[in-house]
Amino acid sequence: MTPKRAAAVVFLCLWTFALLWSQAGAQVRWEPIREPGCGGWITSVQVSPHNENHIIVGGDLLSMGVSTNRGSTWVPVSGLKSTEIGDVTFHPAKPKTVWAGTMSGPYLSRDGGRTWEERRGGFPPKGGYHYSAPIEKVLYDPNDSTRILAFGGSSRRWGSPGKPLWGAVWESTNEGEKWTLLASLEGNIVSATFAAGSSSFLMVGVSDKGVFRSADGGKSWEACSSGLPHHCVERVVAHPKNPAVFWVALNAAPPLDGEKKCRPGGIYKTEDAGRSWHPQNEGLLMHAHENINLTARFKAFCVSVSDPNVLYTSDSAWDGAKIYRSSNGGASWDIVLRNPPHGEKKPLETAYFSGYGMTFVSVNPNDPNHVYAAGAEFIAASFDGGKTWTDLTSKKVPNAAGEHVWVGRGYSGLCCTNFRFDPWREGRSVLLAMDAGKCWESRDGMRSWTFRGSRPSAWGGGNDASFAKDGTCYVTTGQGGNTGGVLRGRLDEKGTWTPFCGEACGLPCSKKCVALGIYTLPNDSSKVWCVAGKKLYSSTDAGESWQLAFDGDELGWIAADPRVPTTFYVSGKSSVWKTLDGQKFSSIGGPCAAGRLAVDSKGRVLLAAYRGKENGLWRWDGNSWSLLKKCPYLINVSVDRKNPARILVAGNDDPYHDEIRSQPVSLSLDDGATWHDIGEGLPTRRATAVAFNPFDSREIIVGTGGCGFFRAKLPNGKGELPAKDRDNYRQHMLTHE
Repeated sequence: MTPKRAAAVVFLCLWTFALLWSQAGAQVRWEPIREPGCGGWITSVQVSPHNENHIIVGGDLLSMGVSTNRGSTWVPVSGLKSTEIGDVTFHPAKPKTVWAGTMSGPYLSRDGGRTWEERRGGFPPKGGYHYSAPIEKVLYDPNDSTRILAFGGSSRRWGSPGKPLWGAVWESTNEGEKWTLLASLEGNIVSATFAAGSSSFLMVGVSDKGVFRSADGGKSWEACSSGLPHHCVERVVAHPKNPAVFWVALNAAPPLDGEKKCRPGGIYKTEDAGRSWHPQNEGLLMHAHENINLTARFKAFCVSVSDPNVLYTSDSAWDGAKIYRSSNGGASWDIVLRNPPHGEKKPLETAYFSGYGMTFVSVNPNDPNHVYAAGAEFIAASFDGGKTWTDLTSKKVPNAAGEHVWVGRGYSGLCCTNFRFDPWREGRSVLLAMDAGKCWESRDGMRSWTFRGSRPSAWGGGNDASFAKDGTCYVTTGQGGNTGGVLRGRLDEKGTWTPFCGEACGLPCSKKCVALGIYTLPNDSSKVWCVAGKKLYSSTDAGESWQLAFDGDELGWIAADPRVPTTFYVSGKSSVWKTLDGQKFSSIGGPCAAGRLAVDSKGRVLLAAYRGKENGLWRWDGNSWSLLKKCPYLINVSVDRKNPARILVAGNDDPYHDEIRSQPVSLSLDDGATWHDIGEGLPTRRATAVAFNPFDSREIIVGTGGCGFFRAKLPNGKGELPAKDRDNYRQHMLTHE
């Protein structure tokens, strides 16, 4: 090859790469697939004081969502480098300016919450493997909006290794450009407030230490818990007009020495700036129990700014699950939402099942009857003072068959584990996630969803799914070392799918194992294999009974050869294993990681080796293994079944430090030779699931680690350059020859 031609080839390669990058990355637009519920712990719901339709919500791992129509729909946010949110604060005069406390420090938005940027000037360096300076709340000085305070803590009590600056009180006098450390309370500040109209008097709640007050703008602090039964404080809220009046909400506390029952929480009030507190529990059901989760506890509490006589709280005990309202400043309480007696219709029907025990409540600053209450799985709203309620994360609608199905409103906090399209029926898919995200099915192209995992428990998470041509679907379940089992669903089944778990059907004890990979023969759904408790089991009677098939390694996931369905592969800790019949297994080597697998249309095996010395994406071509992408965060892989040169990978970094380092989604259009990061626009950098739509190669799915599922359309479904560009390249080559 002549030097001139070599230069032309190099130029062409660079040009092609640039165009492919542009097509693959810049034009990818992510949108939520709108699965139901939020599926995670909500830590903040705040209504703008300037516009009652403008709401921002945040949660643990959930990032944030913004609504401009009073919660009817939500849009995701961007710019956060980690997604553990504390509380949100609107600027008192600028409608578009918003602050958020996060485990990674304070963040500022200047467009109403849509995009965020960190504001850590004066903060310590970021922690490589821990949070350096968590912030629960940012407060504006009531008399000077250029002065703001930030308080170190987490009302969610999110953990961190290392030595984060818990209890720090930070001050900025230039709207957050630079911060100065004022003081430290050496504890987790879970709530903070200025006294009404005061720039100098503040009160905070410190987890397990009680209430503290400052009379000099936050420089010095003194304890002020006299009259409280214990120090398990959750919320401290100021009267909006009287600087001497505050309320505090208490969680349940462990029993005292010699006692058996835990001590209930409650609502307490001070009228002398914290010198003494007295209970305001008339009407609250103050039940005690040996189990702290069954003892009355009040994490959620708020006071109406426009009418201080109106207060809301919630008992979040497992058997409490009630929302209360007071119309007389807390002197007495009435229940406004509770589970009805057995057999009666629920006053608020939700897609999830955790009940009405809320961990956060807030009220519209301009209307005491607009109240928002949130827990671990949904957000509820009432616009008539608690008489009627609406789920702001899901809505129930009839489908074409007249059945009721669920549609999400755009804000999801699911910790996703997998997503599977049914390759034999267009429009059918299953999403899998932790906890009650377990297993949702769509049969209409992700327009609506039905929960399939109610038995034997609605919780416990889902991990993988496999479909047969006759419409049978199998799903594996389990998380945290237990609840492992198998669900079987058929097209003619309604409601929950049939569960198989435990020793009675031949699987390991569900309380001691997790089920991961699963595979059924496309032409014979009676034959199915699953990994449970790190061993491979098989069934020849559609899951009714199981037998041990292979236990020669610590196993993980399964993928089949699309050309020969009886040939499939199982990832193990020491090797990848191949079988031609599901009975005999042979090692084909590979990285020492029982990671996610995919097999392309050429029969090549792709393995996502997560962590470890051999991390990254590996491929076996039938003879040897090669490394396609070196990266410690790659956790999942999908390949286009029509074009094996198109590969998707998901990246997942641990969430317990200041900045997530993984790229959530990367795409190769050239058989793994080059990669394009296409996660821009997602609300998190953590992803755990990826999938190509087998019926539309342009459509891809990503499941995130805490922000739900998203879909996007690639600009060219075949992974090829447009015809006009191919002609330009040919002309370019001819010119330079």
